[in-house]
Amino acid sequence: MNATPDAPIAELAAAWEEIRTEYYADHDPDLVLAAARALAADPGGERAWLWTIGLLMTADYVSLQAASDGTAAAVLDALRATDRALRAGPCGHDAHPYEDDLDFQLEGLAGYLPMLDDAAAAAAYPERDLWDPPEVWRCPRNVAGYARVAIDILAPGTTDGIPARLSTAEQEEVQDLASVLHGYPAPGVSVTWTLSHYGKALACATGDAERAGLVIIAAALSWYAAASPLAYPGPLDELSAGLASVPVPRGRPDCGHGAAGHPALPTAPEDVLTAGMCLKSPHARQLLAQHGGRSGAGLPLENWLCPAFVAGLAREALTRVRVAREQQFGPRRAGH
Repeated sequence: MNATPDAPIAELAAAWEEIRTEYYADHDPDLVLAAARALAADPGGERAWLWTIGLLMTADYVSLQAASDGTAAAVLDALRATDRALRAGPCGHDAHPYEDDLDFQLEGLAGYLPMLDDAAAAAAYPERDLWDPPEVWRCPRNVAGYARVAIDILAPGTTDGIPARLSTAEQEEVQDLASVLHGYPAPGVSVTWTLSHYGKALACATGDAERAGLVIIAAALSWYAAASPLAYPGPLDELSAGLASVPVPRGRPDCGHGAAGHPALPTAPEDVLTAGMCLKSPHARQLLAQHGGRSGAGLPLENWLCPAFVAGLAREALTRVRVAREQQFGPRRAGH
């Protein structure tokens, strides 16, 4: 594949799309570095939109590369230069694509990217009603916005002014966990490893938000543990230990939030797991205030982090897991 700056946009888009969809595979980094070099050479230029979107499409792949190979550093330098050059650029638009659903956009960018350089082709694009006009995509402030979105994928928490979002890896983790709860684990997903892993992670949690997110995930897993027999008790013991490690608030049991002040967890496995994943992800927590499940929608983040709420969930889940352990393997012997 020709990855030089003068390659046809359709060819570049196809190459970037292959990297995006198989970001975990071993690709030639020159495809990415060519875009980074072109962007770094002219971060505020006429084609900055193209190279920025290319780097956005390949950001998940770059995030997995070893720091020693320099790919991520080169990409970050180019993206940061573009943000500096274009963030305050001229603009008469009320909104920009970078503020919308990135995952939906990424699914269609390979097809729409060539249209951004051809107004006539964009007007004839079959799904044109789903996309903003090319001039909005090429707007300096939109390009700077996408540069920041890509920066956040590579270096979470180091930029600002972008929508909250679960990373691709976190979304895939939610789907893997949901496959366990639905009783049909995805290929490569071990139920016993999953239960043990989240129990250990919860026992080692240090931050309040991380702990709260892991409690929600562990609570969801406790329902699976209560209904699905295991071959040996180890995973249940690990999950119990993690849940038992959650501190119980001292003093007055009333936290002051009232009966309606705590989130009501969603009933769909994907939704409750997403809530937990958002809480434990620094760059996605704001999603809970915007889209929290059921009565959690619109509640401040502090309500999700309420020690009484978190401890209550943990105690309920711990009871389920201990009952499941005793029913399946008998009482746990002292000292074990």
